Amino acid sequence: MTPSLPRRRTFLALAVTAALAAGATACAGEDTAPKSSSVGTATDSGARKGTEVTTIADEKITVPGNRPTALFFFSVGCGECATGAKSLAKAGKTLNGKAGVLAVDMDPAESPQTIRQFLDYIKAPELPAAIDEGATLSQKYKVAALSTLIVVDPSGTVTYRATDPGPEAIQAALTKAGAK
Repeated sequence: MTPSLPRRRTFLALAVTAALAAGATACAGEDTAPKSSSVGTATDSGARKGTEVTTIADEKITVPGNRPTALFFFSVGCGECATGAKSLAKAGKTLNGKAGVLAVDMDPAESPQTIRQFLDYIKAPELPAAIDEGATLSQKYKVAALSTLIVVDPSGTVTYRATDPGPEAIQAALTKAGAK
């Protein structure tokens, strides 16, 4: 049985209102985010206009930093994301510190433990990962879809954007963005 047209309109109106409210909350959260060391909290780092992120291993990473950085947006529940995360880890190993890599979990409900299990599953336990609480990085870099990889150069410019690129494509993009 299909809902009547007025019921569908009401549902659609409620869905749109909820989405707008969530977006407003996320935007407000970005401006008022505490400058603390909680997992995945991103804060302004001052003059560089960078965003400081605390990884699930309590490491601080600033994006953009002093070297190009590849950010892969994922969720543990996304089956396709495993391939992209593996590619990111492989590219990071190959470049051996000449560029930064960060797996960004877009689902704030996923715990650091769950993310560690995901990284173990894809055989990349050393891959830096952070939870994008408040959707700070997603909003900053206009990422709306899982399995999106972007490369940000040290000036903060997004120089590359793709869905599930292979490790060679990630390496080439990071090199083009200034990895030396």
